[in-house]
Amino acid sequence: MNLTAFFNYYKVGRFILVLTFLLTLPMLGQSYASSAMIIVLAIYCLVAFARFFISPTKVITYEFALDIVFITAIFYLSSGLNSFLALLYLFPILLASILTRPDRIFVYPLLAGILYIIVYTLNYTFAIESALLDIGLHLLSFSLIALAGSGIKKRLDNQARYIKTLEDEKIKMKSYERLYRVSADLAHELRNPLASISASVQFLKEGKIEQDFIDMLDTETKRLINLVNDFLSFSRPADAPAEKVELAEIIREAAKVIRYEIKTTINITTNGELYCNRTYMAAAITNIMKNASEAAKSEIKATLRQLQNDIIIWIEDDGPGISEEVKESMFEPFITTKSSGTGLGLAIAHRTITSYGGSISAEKSSMGGARFVIKFTAPEKEVLLARTDS
Repeated sequence: MNLTAFFNYYKVGRFILVLTFLLTLPMLGQSYASSAMIIVLAIYCLVAFARFFISPTKVITYEFALDIVFITAIFYLSSGLNSFLALLYLFPILLASILTRPDRIFVYPLLAGILYIIVYTLNYTFAIESALLDIGLHLLSFSLIALAGSGIKKRLDNQARYIKTLEDEKIKMKSYERLYRVSADLAHELRNPLASISASVQFLKEGKIEQDFIDMLDTETKRLINLVNDFLSFSRPADAPAEKVELAEIIREAAKVIRYEIKTTINITTNGELYCNRTYMAAAITNIMKNASEAAKSEIKATLRQLQNDIIIWIEDDGPGISEEVKESMFEPFITTKSSGTGLGLAIAHRTITSYGGSISAEKSSMGGARFVIKFTAPEKEVLLARTDS
């Protein structure tokens, strides 16, 4: 459990306890509910209530000392409930020992002990033996509860470190699992063109020089080169040199390529400045737009907008859309529904975009097909808006 959660429970419990005292003590009569007692409880209740709104998530350790002072005041003003109220010291001492530094765990029991001795001396006539026993037992209980709280804190700290270690190991294992899967997929993708090349070379060595074998060598060699280049792009986008890039310009350039294949409409209302590698980002955007053009029936649409602090790109088509099954794995490497291609296009786009602090997701488009949503956090400085519809 987070240590802050202990403090939140403590704040709630403290408020309920003080409010209960404030409401019930008047029923016990004037001997218990003096005007001074009611005033102290009312002030304490207001302070406890105010802490829900004043830095509510911050642990303020000095307020444990304030709690001890309030408890001492209540203990002093009560005449017949003193033995019961002395137990209230244990709660701030316990929480303080859990939430403060180890070298300060005895500060609060010492403060409580001093104030208890003062109140005990002022209020009661006692025999020296019983007084020493009473005071000694209370000081011992204050110290033991502080030690217990310190032990709880150590256990919680050890547990938190252990959980973090397990989470780190889990992340590492997932990384290894992903690496093994990608390596296996890469080996599978390499095996097919290599088998074709090997067969063509064997035929050529036997003197069977035919154009089909030469064409096969050329095709499969190009396929290998594209596969290796795509894999390098997938694995190292963040290592490339970065510069200030206008996403609007990249979208326009990608649209020029796609327009020869299918009708492309772009709607740009911001330059969309981003610090990234231009080549990799252009490849990512082009891959997504090309993917949309291949799925579209008659048109794709690209939109670039700035909404508050986010730069958002929508790329959508009027094709059949993306099934939920495909959506779950569409950004994984070597996943493709096409008969040709390496299956790295969307994986490269995802890797590149996330490497520069962005996000990409897919949803249903109002055009009937799929819509890719790319989001980047805009730079702090104001971005010039320039309406350029195409």
